[in-house]
Amino acid sequence: MTSVLTTQIDHFLAWIEVEKRYSPETLRGYQIDLTQFCQFLSDYDVECLNKPNQINRGVIRSFLGYLSGELNQQPRSVARKLAALKSFFKFMHREGVVTLNIAAYVHTPKLPGVIPSYLSENQIVAVLDRLGASDSWMGKRDLAIVELFYSTGMRISELAGLKTSDLNLQKSTVTVLGKGSKQRVIPVGQYAWEAIKNYQYATKHKFGVRERDEALFLGKNGTPLGNDGIRRRVKKAIQAIAELKKMSPHVLRHTFATHLLNAGADLMALKDLLGHANLSTTQVYTHVQVDKMKKAFQMAHPRAGKK
Repeated sequence: MTSVLTTQIDHFLAWIEVEKRYSPETLRGYQIDLTQFCQFLSDYDVECLNKPNQINRGVIRSFLGYLSGELNQQPRSVARKLAALKSFFKFMHREGVVTLNIAAYVHTPKLPGVIPSYLSENQIVAVLDRLGASDSWMGKRDLAIVELFYSTGMRISELAGLKTSDLNLQKSTVTVLGKGSKQRVIPVGQYAWEAIKNYQYATKHKFGVRERDEALFLGKNGTPLGNDGIRRRVKKAIQAIAELKKMSPHVLRHTFATHLLNAGADLMALKDLLGHANLSTTQVYTHVQVDKMKKAFQMAHPRAGKK
């Protein structure tokens, strides 16, 4: 049923798509979260759907309580949905639909520290060796995908959006379009370049010479390989080697970041490589440095209490 709030959600989604250049995945996430809020309101206080100014902090807190209580959602999911509401109410306030961005006054629930899942150096080598054993053009493609993820730490949407023209062989770099349509240039390692060149050679024999503005990674029919296809290939590759709760391409992004820090990379440099807007986002990876410091302390300090 159409209401003032659902109409505003449509306007908001169109705005973040056109003006903010958010990815299709982010758009879907916002749509799901805001639609769920409307469904909650239809039972909690249906008048709010057509009178957004009646939505107060109590209403939003009740929604958060419903998510964590009745739906048993994790704090991180609840926090994400509150962030969506804050962005949406900020938009409605700017458009004059509401007189106050009430969501801005609701505190985000404290999140537990979560160490991202990542592969050890031996595990990622095993994944790459296994993929490298294939002689098919799709096997070479999958190796190039995993090598590129591990070499650059890019996001799945960034890799899926790559065109042949984004590769710079002379400078050994790749240009990606990140969040908010921000471009960044990332160095690419020798092994990843070799995998990409072998894949391109194989696709040339399979599909002929391709234009520079065509998608880099292709599906079996020669059409661009999307996020879901990439996700399936990466999951299958990791699943054959390691047992992790999560086996998405983000595991390779975490692996890239963790291994760089483990080798002494600068946190600010890692922030730029990952395309993070704030250093606080990158600091989730400092668990590596903390573990190393603890080991050094236990080994060297005379009062560490080690047996």
